[in-house]
Amino acid sequence: MAHPDTSVMALLARVYDSRNSHFDAEGRYSHRIPSTFTEAEHQQLRDTGLVPNVFIQWGHDEVITRLRQSAAKVDLRPAADAFVASMGSADLAWLTVLPAAVLGRAMPVHAEDPMGGGSCRVCFFKADVIDTTQAAYFRHLEGAGWGDTQPVNGVLALNAAIASPPSAWPKPTPRDVWVFHQVLDLLRGLPSTARYSQARTALHKAGLLSASRPSRCGTVLEALAFIGILQTPEHPGLMTCFTTAIERDQRPSVRVEVPAPLAWWSAKEGLQETLVATLFGHLERPTAEPIPPSAASTARRKTASPAGARPKSIPGPPAPGSVYAIRFREDLWGAAYCHEVRTDGRGRMEFLDLLSPTPPTADQVTGIGFRDRLNGERWQTWCGGLDKTPGVKRIAMDVPAPAHGQPVPERIPHGGARDLQHLAGWNLRF
Repeated sequence: MAHPDTSVMALLARVYDSRNSHFDAEGRYSHRIPSTFTEAEHQQLRDTGLVPNVFIQWGHDEVITRLRQSAAKVDLRPAADAFVASMGSADLAWLTVLPAAVLGRAMPVHAEDPMGGGSCRVCFFKADVIDTTQAAYFRHLEGAGWGDTQPVNGVLALNAAIASPPSAWPKPTPRDVWVFHQVLDLLRGLPSTARYSQARTALHKAGLLSASRPSRCGTVLEALAFIGILQTPEHPGLMTCFTTAIERDQRPSVRVEVPAPLAWWSAKEGLQETLVATLFGHLERPTAEPIPPSAASTARRKTASPAGARPKSIPGPPAPGSVYAIRFREDLWGAAYCHEVRTDGRGRMEFLDLLSPTPPTADQVTGIGFRDRLNGERWQTWCGGLDKTPGVKRIAMDVPAPAHGQPVPERIPHGGARDLQHLAGWNLRF
């Protein structure tokens, strides 16, 4: 389970941009591969086995059988080593192996028991079609997806690890071990009233983890709670005892974003030190802080921007008669017309009847009419940030307003220029 080259991750980021999502002819949640991809870029994805939109759909009983069988093949000590290595030196995807193995070992054989929304109340299984490449991408990107919300992801995480020979499983460096112990000490030292959000903030501020963003810190805490290191007597982790999906979905209030046990844990509960010793006791803390890896060895190589023309932007504040190119996707552009500008800088905008695979030009928008909602109603919106929103560029000024057979709408909503990028689907078919 080697980490993909940064250029491959950049290609996948372009594919799995939310603006490329759609439902294909078979009703599967898919992602368009931008038409700007070169044949060399397509081949690069094929060579790494990360071709987008490779789907699986397994039944409930098959998933549970696969999960239990895969977990039985995983030794928890190498999985714990990989977990600690993911703190710094190893690919983030290795974090998922230990909690996935714990889930598979704890999971009982059971009949599917759907609850509201179609998920099984025992295991969270839902009969979704899964894009295996997207699942792998998010494991590498966030270290998430070990089966906590869909057991299929646990199977995929375990199978990816099992496919690697034992010699390829990461061993934590002294620095990784030191960082992991620092994380545990940080949690031990929190005020007794501290809850999940305070723990995440403290971990983020400490800057101990590689890719130390808040979501990454939250994922580490959720994994520690999932296996049982952060738990409460009423809400145990899975190495203490199995808890059903519906039990793990219980939270103190609707404002709590994480599941049990972490949703209920506070620092007064401390850590389950016996479990820490069982899983990680063989990893002795270095007596002194190991030297961090040099910046040169950890810096990510910058990747080139996707090929393609960029609009020639006319700088300055919004003005009536301006036309703005709007980037809907990497390979799809539209345009909107500014009728007037208020004193607060918001422009009254209306889509033009244009879709283009390349940025539109001033000549291209001349003489184009407006594009109404798909139901035939005229639509406009007040937009702020027209002069500073990525993907929104002024390409023409002093353009006469096209004629329209309907009056100006009586009610005009307010928003930002960024909203034009996702509201266009109400006016344009793409």
